[in-house]
Amino acid sequence: MHSVVIRPKNEMLKRYVQYFLFFSKPDDQALNYITFPNNNLCLALYKQNNVLYVKDSSSNNCVVAVGNNSFSSRFYAFHKNPFQVNIYGSLDQICIVFHPAALRAFTAESYDDLMTSSNVFEEIFSRKNAFFLEQVFAEECFEERAKMIELLLLKNINNDIPTKLKEALWLISNSNDEGLLVETLAHKLELSEPSLFRLFKNHLGQNPKTYLKTKRFRSVLNKMIYPQNTAADRAYLDEYYDQAHFIKDFKRFSGYSPKHLLDRLSPQQNGFLWICDSK
Repeated sequence: MHSVVIRPKNEMLKRYVQYFLFFSKPDDQALNYITFPNNNLCLALYKQNNVLYVKDSSSNNCVVAVGNNSFSSRFYAFHKNPFQVNIYGSLDQICIVFHPAALRAFTAESYDDLMTSSNVFEEIFSRKNAFFLEQVFAEECFEERAKMIELLLLKNINNDIPTKLKEALWLISNSNDEGLLVETLAHKLELSEPSLFRLFKNHLGQNPKTYLKTKRFRSVLNKMIYPQNTAADRAYLDEYYDQAHFIKDFKRFSGYSPKHLLDRLSPQQNGFLWICDSK
């Protein structure tokens, strides 16, 4: 399977979209891959595929098979355990990966409703843009596809992210304390903990505690894979209470111990991380 990551070119759109991810698989060979919890949100667009997604307390699996000539779209986000994807047959997929809270610039619809829809693109960008999927998938060049998506997104920015949420995300990103507590964040924002909870759930789709835990996992994972110096090789342990806590969190988020995960992990272009197995 061929995968390409393209960053937005427009400076304003960079505030909302982390990157566009394109998957192309013309053959019928089965392929499985696993990705891991993150704080961003992925809008996946498919051409001629049937998609079955099961997410509950014990499963987080997506099966993609060859379908009819129609298009489908859905969101993937808020994972608490590894996300396993099984692909059977050919695939032409586009992913728009939004920064945390950025989706609220395009829609105010309930996350609960959006996460269960198989036609979420039309729900966000309205039926008048339905023909867009035909146009973008007709374009074979990924760079040209990215340009078309950028123009569509720029035309549909309707809202702004709440000031308190912007402040919260800035505090989290610029905190030297990776173990930042919810109560500490609420105090710095001069919000009650219930108000902070509602702010995160309504605009991020996650509660503050889950968001902070997921961010810590991704931060530590990046430090393990891309250490800046020798001291940094073990610096990530400082972000957990002890090594047992560190290993427990890693097994819950990735399904592997830290050592086994690093042995199997395949970093791709621009830091996209997955475990990929073809059959």
